[in-house]
Amino acid sequence: MDLQLEGKTALITGGGTGIGYGIAEALIQEGARVVILGRREQVLREAAGRLAEFAEFEPEIMVHDLTAPDAGKAIAAEALDRFGHIDILVNNAGTSEVLGVGGAEDRWQHAYALRVIAPRQLAEALLPEMRARKFGRIINIGGTFEVQSIINSASVMNAARTVYSKSLSHEVARDGITVNTVGPGVIISEQIDKIFPTKEAREEYCNRNIPVGYFGEPQDLAVMVTFLASPIARYITGEVIAVDGGSHRFAF
Repeated sequence: MDLQLEGKTALITGGGTGIGYGIAEALIQEGARVVILGRREQVLREAAGRLAEFAEFEPEIMVHDLTAPDAGKAIAAEALDRFGHIDILVNNAGTSEVLGVGGAEDRWQHAYALRVIAPRQLAEALLPEMRARKFGRIINIGGTFEVQSIINSASVMNAARTVYSKSLSHEVARDGITVNTVGPGVIISEQIDKIFPTKEAREEYCNRNIPVGYFGEPQDLAVMVTFLASPIARYITGEVIAVDGGSHRFAF
């Protein structure tokens, strides 16, 4: 199937490692021009070097801290200045942090800036150009925001961003712009390696929680994002789609 992504420009936050890198690789293999963004310049340069093996267009990097004041506005301004427009925005950057009752205020503010403020600013600053071109794809990498036994900032912020995104999808739908959220299950990454350091720990968790029986790889999520980013996914918007090996246990 031709996903019609040849020459589309995609900006992926947190694109130097893990899920973000997997998404960048999948998009670049479909012919998209990819811009990866993160805080660590060396990590981004190394990632761009690996991506160049698959690229028709030279991968680009942007070094920014998404938690800085008005980071989303600054990133959008630089992206438009350098690349003219962005067709596909993937809000992937994020952290998962258990805070519980009495969690430090600065950590709450950090999570809010990273998962809500910056993605909102970035999307809204890129929208005028998307509207003018009658094409845009905004894809958020979220996660579960079901009630848990202890407060995790990621779940709370994912819920806020998803509700905002669903409303945004209504406002921009007639402009050829779709807005969707993809919720990963347990996807292999540096963070997961720390949480499950042994084969036994992984097997125990999988047996209890993941019907397919194994942890996902970044490319398992990337295929869904790449499809949603394509022109042929024009009739899918305002959705939250889980890619989790069947772990989601609720009907709605």
